[in-house]
Amino acid sequence: MKSLQEDIKTGNFKHIYLLYGEEAYLVRQYRERLKDAMTVPGDNMNTAFFEGKDINPKELIDLAETLPFFAERRVLFVDNSGFFKKSNDDLAEYMGEIPDTSYFIFTETEVDKRGKLYKQVKKHGSVVEFKRQTESVLIQWILGRLKKEEKKITRPVMELFLSKT
Repeated sequence: MKSLQEDIKTGNFKHIYLLYGEEAYLVRQYRERLKDAMTVPGDNMNTAFFEGKDINPKELIDLAETLPFFAERRVLFVDNSGFFKKSNDDLAEYMGEIPDTSYFIFTETEVDKRGKLYKQVKKHGSVVEFKRQTESVLIQWILGRLKKEEKKITRPVMELFLSKT
């Protein structure tokens, strides 16, 4: 996560990101952060969203090969495609040939780390797994959020809050 935060902060983006794991909230949050950092609001010409198992990989490749229109980059968001669970050789091979103007952000719930596509993304981009957060990490996060709002919480209330959520 730290390398992902650094990329967002500096604006030095990798051409491929794979965000996955049990913490769906964090996956969505970092996907949105990447979107905000890499795209111009309302730019439908250079930003494309794909979701579901019926995505055609050749369509993704064709779109990535298209130069951006009056922008510095074309960003393709691909959500829960299943590409990282089943074999997809065309897309895997393409991951090493992505043009300098194209970027992929994949978000998946499950991946097969033995797959060719996963290995290519790891080699040419960035893979970030969002594991279930420990109680101590959650407590720190909650305390940080409350501090921003200038609020306080007692230990028993914090434990009750965590048990209910």
